Amino acid sequence: MYKFKYEPNPKNVILDLMGINQPNPLETTHLVMISDIFGISINNLRVALTRLAAKGMITNDGRGIYRLSPKAVAKRDFINRWRSAQVINNPWDNSWIACHLPKGTDRTIRKKSLLALEWYGFKPGLDLVWVRPNNLTLSLTDLVNYLRELGLESEARTFVLAQAEDTLQTHWVNNLWATKKLDQDYDELIQALQNSIQTLQQSTPQQSLFETCSLGGEAIHHLAIDPLLPQEIRPGDMHTRLKQTMLTYDKVGREIWLEQLSALGVQS
Repeated sequence: MYKFKYEPNPKNVILDLMGINQPNPLETTHLVMISDIFGISINNLRVALTRLAAKGMITNDGRGIYRLSPKAVAKRDFINRWRSAQVINNPWDNSWIACHLPKGTDRTIRKKSLLALEWYGFKPGLDLVWVRPNNLTLSLTDLVNYLRELGLESEARTFVLAQAEDTLQTHWVNNLWATKKLDQDYDELIQALQNSIQTLQQSTPQQSLFETCSLGGEAIHHLAIDPLLPQEIRPGDMHTRLKQTMLTYDKVGREIWLEQLSALGVQS
């Protein structure tokens, strides 16, 4: 059985539901429904709304109506990039993309930089230097722009490394990415998605809503931050298999959610 790594929390549930129902708003009157489905107290949901608004992730017009902010929409676009051809990896010429992070950076700023690099498959290759294979369809300029949007610090310097000594490159290829564990997780997740598709119609509305949100969210999380490694480092097609399975599951789940939101009087 697949073991979840990311359980739904008030913040993620709110953002996911607003993303599904975008561009329509979330109203405070909908919190009862969300509380019943996910077993999250209304008070915790209200606290999450307040914190999301303070962080600029949602906007509030003062009447208990919330919408995703441009910042949140941009982040959601990144999460949904797995649907786009822009993330298909190219044949690899054995070059690398490297990013140097300077010393003495504020801890909060550095944390955002590391998260941005991690989301694009970078791993620490040398002291203060993070690397990934240069096999993305994105140009270096576009990649840097996306990393900046996600929080990469302004003093970071990103460049293409055409050659690295053999021992260093061998170490990077064999040790930086836990590809066997990644493929095992993907295989288990694919099976969980396929099993869920078969049983959703027999589930209660509350069960199906919770399952599609939690299981679908887990799969999308994996796809969003997949390192998109070349065949030389990660042989096989597990990313493609998970993507294809998730496209089917997403269609089924979205239909269930929009049907329930409509039945409950939520605009869709």
